[in-house]
Amino acid sequence: MRLIIASLLALCISVSTFAKSDLDDKVVKIEKIADKKVEVKFLAVPSSKVLVRIKDENSSVVYKDIISSEKFFAKKYDLTALAEGDYKIEVFTPEQGTLQNMDVFVGAKKEQVDYFTKVKVLGDDNVAVLVKSTDDAKKTVRIFDNGNVIFESSYEGSKFGKVFKFEKVTSIDNLVFEVSNENGQGKYFSAL
Repeated sequence: MRLIIASLLALCISVSTFAKSDLDDKVVKIEKIADKKVEVKFLAVPSSKVLVRIKDENSSVVYKDIISSEKFFAKKYDLTALAEGDYKIEVFTPEQGTLQNMDVFVGAKKEQVDYFTKVKVLGDDNVAVLVKSTDDAKKTVRIFDNGNVIFESSYEGSKFGKVFKFEKVTSIDNLVFEVSNENGQGKYFSAL
């Protein structure tokens, strides 16, 4: 009995894989060709209408295009009218369903800056600071005591390290360190 059920299951799986359309993800290409421009290429003769939908972060359709073509086609979409955010471009046909999806971000991406920072208290008034970053661009290190800048230095490279001797601060606990790049993106960290 188990053999019969297993055989029927294997037969159903093999039939469903053969029933799938000859269209696959190699037939449809979605390419980002500029910051806010996308091109959809259909590299086969479509058997029916092709629907291109652009959805926002909430899966609401913000644009729909129905394409009737009896030959290969490529169509460009200008996304400049869309608000900044994440969008999904979906290409499908009624017979085959979804053929291709692509996630697209519209807008200016914020630069990702990664810093590794370490502060070590070496004594009552000595503090060691180490900063490592993923790039060699110019960076600025500032030290604040109760909101007042008591040290500021710029450096280039991926590493910065220095031992500071603080004699005129009320407490090392109140110190706040900042490292930032030229665009002002940075990270705050404290001595403790």
